[in-house]
Amino acid sequence: MSFDNPRILWSLVPLFPLWLLFIKHRSKRLAAFQTMTSPEGYRKLRSFSVNQAILFLFCFSSLIIALSGPRWGGRLVSEYSSGLDIVLAFDVSRSMDLKDGGGGQSRLDAARQAALSLIEARPDFRYAVCLGKGKGVLGIPLTDDQEAVINLIASLSSDSISAAGTNLQDLLEVSSRAFPEESPGKRRIILFTDGEDTRGTMDGIERLLNARGIGVVAVGVGSLQGLPVPQADGTSLLRRPNGTPVISQLREPALQQLAELTGGLYWNASRESSPAPVLAYLDSLASSQSSLEYRREVPSRQVWFILAALVCFAAARFLEESLWKKR
Repeated sequence: MSFDNPRILWSLVPLFPLWLLFIKHRSKRLAAFQTMTSPEGYRKLRSFSVNQAILFLFCFSSLIIALSGPRWGGRLVSEYSSGLDIVLAFDVSRSMDLKDGGGGQSRLDAARQAALSLIEARPDFRYAVCLGKGKGVLGIPLTDDQEAVINLIASLSSDSISAAGTNLQDLLEVSSRAFPEESPGKRRIILFTDGEDTRGTMDGIERLLNARGIGVVAVGVGSLQGLPVPQADGTSLLRRPNGTPVISQLREPALQQLAELTGGLYWNASRESSPAPVLAYLDSLASSQSSLEYRREVPSRQVWFILAALVCFAAARFLEESLWKKR
């Protein structure tokens, strides 16, 4: 037997002493009636008093146990598994704040909107979230809790990670480790980025991903023309040693190559607002892996203790009504 909230069971400890005090108090009250009724009537009244006290003890004990969430036994529960796990990997570097993502929104806004449209269209997949800047960080492990995933995505900003620069290779490596080793389903990383990489290189990362059976859906945001990158204080532009401003642009060829080498897909979310090609690609993977699976769970037994409490309470009231009718 196990309990969802075992601490509640400590409430049983003071229950028995309180019950003894109740019995003692009730005995004193009965003593006052001893001289006012026959010996037979007194025995019935005393017997009723003890039985009613025992029933109330069982009633409150059952309610406390019910609140603690008792579980025992086991059963097999069928569930439909899509066989597709997805890690949403977000580049949150400062270049993602540039507003050339289409419609006057930043690149990160375009990435956020693209991710939410995918989750809204396919809420049955399992998702994880990884964030990348100068390093990669696992934000949320694989979960069926879509609300937690959506809340994190909605709160993303370039301040989500304090590290400087961009290291997409580290982001992809961290994302690849978010998949459980024992998972038999298809694994895909959906990478939201402008492709800028200042601290690492994606050369060879496809070999690591292919060895782990992981494909990449590369979602490009930004424009091919690009924009100058401001300094961290926002008062001036970031410049190269020769004085020319640093231009950040969508590195589309690198992202297309990454998707192709890993058996994935490329989607320019700034140019094409509809996620239909990505959804069709994910559906083809899910349909090839979908299956009916069974998992073992320990069912809750709260209802039995609630019913026991109701029966004890009803029995106590029935004894009282019967006593008054006989009198």
